[in-house]
Amino acid sequence: MSDSSQLALRKALFTRLSGDATLSGLIGSGRIFDVPPRGQAFPYLVLEALGSRPLLSEPNEGRVHGLRLAVLSRKPSRDEALSVIERISLLVMETPLTLSGHHLVGLQISDMASRLLRDGRTFRAEINLRCVTEPTA
Repeated sequence: MSDSSQLALRKALFTRLSGDATLSGLIGSGRIFDVPPRGQAFPYLVLEALGSRPLLSEPNEGRVHGLRLAVLSRKPSRDEALSVIERISLLVMETPLTLSGHHLVGLQISDMASRLLRDGRTFRAEINLRCVTEPTA
């Protein structure tokens, strides 16, 4: 089932993140992906998950969305990955996202975490967001 609120949320999020000079300084320009290209240089940011469900019994009354963004880094500590995640948290929380055809009712950070991947040299930090949207009248 196509969900225009998911598309609007993704677009607003990518616009906000890609338009921030500080974030671009941390990861480089053009390094925000749904799917990173093969051989992509580190660090980079990926929208790993985007799901939604009806807020109430009628889907057109609003939707609850879950998003997971992850940054991958090959620096010798998790500092770079955590710095990027911290910047993302500031960007999404400081001013409401503007969605086309939908209104952002609420946004909260569910959790943030980091870990060393099994390759022993890549750090992964993630932020999970919970958003509620309603269609505009």
